[in-house]
Amino acid sequence: MKLSVAANWDRGLLEGLKKIPEVTSIYAKLPFDIVGGGRSGSVVPSVDWDFAEAYIRVAHEQGLSFCYLINAPCLGNLEQTKEGKREILAFIEQLVAIKVDSVSIANLAVVMLVRRHFPDLRIRGSVLSWPTNLPRLKYQESLGVDPLIIPYSEFNRDFTMLPKIRSGLSCGMQLFVNVACIYNCHYLAEHASSVGHASQVQKGMPPAHSFIDFYLWQCTRRRLLQPELFLMSRWIRPEDLHAYEAMGYDEFKIIDRSRSTAWLLRVTQAYADRQYKGNLLDIISLEMLGDPAGFHADIEDQVRERMRHYGTEERQLMLRMLKLRRRLLEFDISIDNAELEGFLQGFQKIRCAETLCEECRYCHGYAKRAVRFDRDEAEVLARDISGLLEDFLTMKS
Repeated sequence: MKLSVAANWDRGLLEGLKKIPEVTSIYAKLPFDIVGGGRSGSVVPSVDWDFAEAYIRVAHEQGLSFCYLINAPCLGNLEQTKEGKREILAFIEQLVAIKVDSVSIANLAVVMLVRRHFPDLRIRGSVLSWPTNLPRLKYQESLGVDPLIIPYSEFNRDFTMLPKIRSGLSCGMQLFVNVACIYNCHYLAEHASSVGHASQVQKGMPPAHSFIDFYLWQCTRRRLLQPELFLMSRWIRPEDLHAYEAMGYDEFKIIDRSRSTAWLLRVTQAYADRQYKGNLLDIISLEMLGDPAGFHADIEDQVRERMRHYGTEERQLMLRMLKLRRRLLEFDISIDNAELEGFLQGFQKIRCAETLCEECRYCHGYAKRAVRFDRDEAEVLARDISGLLEDFLTMKS
């Protein structure tokens, strides 16, 4: 087993990972750069180039390879202009200079640009390039992308396609294990573009930032009202890794870069041990529910700092958002991992892509036993989220 772990730029994380031999690589990015990535710059730790270079050097001393993420799917057509291509290539030069081992790229035009000018730089895949079927995966393999990151929503529980993918391609492959995005989320493309732009910086402009993550709040509201959505998400329990290894998958990817060191080490150890006793929300990544100490400490301070650039009405709405976020993090919710023994086996027979969830109700049944929280309080929180989003949508200034 090989584990690739999100890095939060904390040296303590590297010290902890040193004790887990299954970890072979880490990945991260600066909060803001010219290309952007899969997280808003305001929710990840703030570091600069010098710090990143020193961090990568320590990682290498511990035998870990480092992947830099440039995986925003939309660059606002930067890659279409001569000057934009020059800026991207100059940025890649900087990454090579600080000795990154690989880059993860979502935009395939950027993949081809980097491959042409930096033929020796390893390019890893990204789910944000939407390789959602075998021909798309095969095409990215032909571009020299290795390993491919297999899209979790489409494939993590598709036991017909997973063996076909593994036998049909010769490159390396990674599976996400603790992603908790809603299954076939309606907002997947919009959200990816939104956070990509919220981690991009343009020359002569202040760093881009998110105002309110409309898509994340919508998904959080839905989970509070539909507990089965927690189980429909395509995470993999540590106890079920063997099922994927039997199909030839042995590289697994752990998120999230916004998380605290203690949280990331707990998750990594659980997957290395192939077991976790207790609340599954201790190790799968939900951005507003679960362990309140699971996020790096200065997220709220960074959001407040960016609020200085907002108007009065915007600041008031953001203050409401921060208060509601704290209430959600304090909300007592658990998924009993012991109750999910045997849960994965059902997907050996169920073809989710061809089945209506309301007719199947397999996840609904398990949710009644395993997902525990105060349903009345959840409805209050859901109503308050709806009110926040309604005011956001109707705000005129």
